[in-house]
Amino acid sequence: METCAKKWDESMLTPLREWMAEKVVPWMVMPYARGARSGEEARSMLQGVGSRFDYHVCKTLCDLRTQEIFDIIIDYPDSQPALQDLKECLIRVDQRNDLVMTLRKANKKRLLHPGADTKDILTQYVSIIRCLRMIDPPGVLLYKVADPIRKYLRERPDTIRCIVASLVGDGESGDSLVNENEPIQPLQQRQADDFVDPNWEPEPIDAGPDFRTNKPTDVISTLVSIYDSKDLFVKELQVLLAQRLLAVTDGNYERERRNIEILKIRFGEAALQVCEVMLRDMTDSRRIDQHVQQKKTMPMHPTIVSRHFWPPLQTGSFNMPGQFKEIQDAYAGEFHTFKPDKKLYWLPHLGTISLEIELQDRTVNAEVPPLEAAVIELFSTKGAVCLFAKSANIGKLTVSIDMWDVSALVAEIKVDKAPVLKALMTWVDLGVLKEEDATRYKLLEVAEDAPAGTKTVTRQVIEDVPPILTVQQQQAEQMKVYWKFIEGMLTNLGALSLLRIQGMLKFANGYDRTIEQLAEFMEAARREGLVTVKDGMWKLHR
Repeated sequence: METCAKKWDESMLTPLREWMAEKVVPWMVMPYARGARSGEEARSMLQGVGSRFDYHVCKTLCDLRTQEIFDIIIDYPDSQPALQDLKECLIRVDQRNDLVMTLRKANKKRLLHPGADTKDILTQYVSIIRCLRMIDPPGVLLYKVADPIRKYLRERPDTIRCIVASLVGDGESGDSLVNENEPIQPLQQRQADDFVDPNWEPEPIDAGPDFRTNKPTDVISTLVSIYDSKDLFVKELQVLLAQRLLAVTDGNYERERRNIEILKIRFGEAALQVCEVMLRDMTDSRRIDQHVQQKKTMPMHPTIVSRHFWPPLQTGSFNMPGQFKEIQDAYAGEFHTFKPDKKLYWLPHLGTISLEIELQDRTVNAEVPPLEAAVIELFSTKGAVCLFAKSANIGKLTVSIDMWDVSALVAEIKVDKAPVLKALMTWVDLGVLKEEDATRYKLLEVAEDAPAGTKTVTRQVIEDVPPILTVQQQQAEQMKVYWKFIEGMLTNLGALSLLRIQGMLKFANGYDRTIEQLAEFMEAARREGLVTVKDGMWKLHR
């Protein structure tokens, strides 16, 4: 068996049988076929003992491959010969239950633990699906092995996001759960048994009571079936597509358009209508911007979206000062002229601004979020310095030495202190501002400890914060709406079980959360000190 161990890229069963035929069978003739008058009679006499020897070979190889099964699956598809050997051995040796128990134990030890990344678990699960279907096409082994994996994945909050990212080719590692060579097909749904079908066959003898042979066979349908409804995937698709569309800067949406067409095949056209509206918004935005730029050239290229069809955007607002406010108002005026029945609602905290800041001894080029631009704009306007637009993409600021207090900046921009301090530190890192003390910042017209001569500094400061709320964030925000209902229940009725709270929330308009999601929300409320729990009974924290 040392010859066969960890050799999975070639079949070992056939060479073993050939070795037995060449080396062992001739030795068996004397003790087991003595007195045979012909070769045919000798073969007949050796048939029984030869079958037992073949059984021993298959059992030994099956034991070895069973112990190596987790690593064999990791090495798939290079390990297909070993899987084919295992399939033949299992037909000869009834050790299917040993294989199931060994693989489940290995999965629990090496895969289903907090240290494993969700993408790695999904990748291994897909390999398990393909390997066990090769060994056992009806799917009984897969059903028995996959159940703990599916339950574990269902509890992970990022499982849907990982599956959806793979569907649209957005995996971080570049590996996809989907085989590009496989044909694209709609999601398969479990169908009822048709006992009138003349080709109907009963379930395998070792199948459990809940096993059905008509389960989905393609990988994507199997992954989606981890959850009871595909609506969760559709919502995550909308969020991911919105993030990808907003990240496009060159106006090329062909990749997203192709993804939508593929997903329409899988999930149906009705589920992807919102995604089509989002894609249309992006193309309409470019058309509207081109029209506005023809009427009046402006250093602004906004993305205009239909808020009723897009996932919720990150909230936040502040006053854009100086030239930025003037540009916004001018653009809004041209837009209203072009679309009299519509009005722009600005989201100033989203997007990026390219700036060229001319100081006495240097020029700083920076691509920053709008809040950072608003802060440095105030430093330029306090001294009544002239500002003007340089091009369609870059605002040019000619600034002079000045000083601002943090509280004054907060009052001027009308935003919290923390983001203002973060914006100030951005300019400190770029060498444009200097922290005089804990509350005051000064503009550095001349860089400190800088060599003589002018120089240009180019930096890109982009916050890695998605503009679209994730599905989990949306659910958390929606659950806050129902907190008043929960608070009223616990106030009027006292301590209640989670099941009782769930039952009463069903009467609330639009409530569609599962009891697991409610449990997560109540646990979060407990951590915040709003409620307490004892023996499964929840009550308000007094």
